[in-house]
Amino acid sequence: MILTVSELNEQAKSLLETNFGSIEVSGEVSRFIENKSSKHWYFTLKDEKGAISCAMFSFNNKKIKFSIKDGMKVVASGKVSLYVPNGGYQLVASSLRIEGVGELELAFKQLKEKLEKEGLFKPEHKKPLPKFPTKIAIITSATSAAYQDMLRVAKDRCEFCQIYLYNSLMQGESAANSVIKALQKADKAGYDAIVIARGGGSKEDLWCFNDESLARAIFASQTPIISAVGHEIDFSISDFVSDHRSLTPTASMVDLLPDKMSLYQEIDSDYDRLNEMVYKKILACENWVKHLEIELKNKALGKKIEQSFKDIENLRFKIHSLFKAKFSKFQNELSLKEAVFAEKNQLFSAVKNYIQVQKDGKNISLKELKSGDLVELYSQDDKKQAVIK
Repeated sequence: MILTVSELNEQAKSLLETNFGSIEVSGEVSRFIENKSSKHWYFTLKDEKGAISCAMFSFNNKKIKFSIKDGMKVVASGKVSLYVPNGGYQLVASSLRIEGVGELELAFKQLKEKLEKEGLFKPEHKKPLPKFPTKIAIITSATSAAYQDMLRVAKDRCEFCQIYLYNSLMQGESAANSVIKALQKADKAGYDAIVIARGGGSKEDLWCFNDESLARAIFASQTPIISAVGHEIDFSISDFVSDHRSLTPTASMVDLLPDKMSLYQEIDSDYDRLNEMVYKKILACENWVKHLEIELKNKALGKKIEQSFKDIENLRFKIHSLFKAKFSKFQNELSLKEAVFAEKNQLFSAVKNYIQVQKDGKNISLKELKSGDLVELYSQDDKKQAVIK
């Protein structure tokens, strides 16, 4: 029986794939290349006694989170095959893992080193947080417990600050892109600060915050960004590139918003301190004038001295009135803001059960709807889908 070269290679390929099936091979990566158009990977695995050519196609290698480099020791899972056109014996890899090192740990370390070298973590790039923010954006899941805790703390600390929610995925393959879109939208809206918040979870749950595109979006933003992801022991790339890292989502509200009770106390303390300063200054002037009065008692300057006392008293009255007016103005402004907040809160309660109808992501009136239309119904705290009959 005479075989052609291609027939022999086909039979050899079938024999290899049938007898070996799925295997794991450990070795050192060598001669790694990526095809620019197809994005397929080609490399050699070698040890001290041998080597084997490997191929890993793009639909498999796109799942790998770390960067492959020559000299890296890996374990490749796949099947043994043969490339028919040239008779090349090879391992077709379906997955790779680092020998002795966790995949996520290595990916995190590689990206952190890369961005650090580019200067994305440098202190001189950090934007300062506003001292008295009046409107902030929170990017998180609308249904999360962390969001409700943040609202509660924000209301307790500074109820006249307006908070705007940007609902986003916080977990999974699409989460990073969802956060990026929300961040870019919020950054254009002119907020005093933006908080990216998520409660605790496993390393896999929080992995979207180690996304390179998200890190670059945070760095490019014009608004100060607070990263409030996970718990105190959890670190992500977003923490390093943001302008400020808060230990938890609720801690971000403490870090960002002033405490109204502390403000009241500071105002009282400043008022007392200024009053004391003015009193001491006036007392010093009175003592100086009395001293001059004694020295000039025989120089017929009694009227001038008396006028000086009157001038000092007038000055004291003017300064006292000035401070009293300024503090009265501040108290009036604060009362006005509290009244506005109460009015908005009353409106919020009044429209709590109102329903907003959207079709294809846009608001629509009932008159425009047709039978069979799929719509989304929104209330302040829930979302449902419905079909018009």
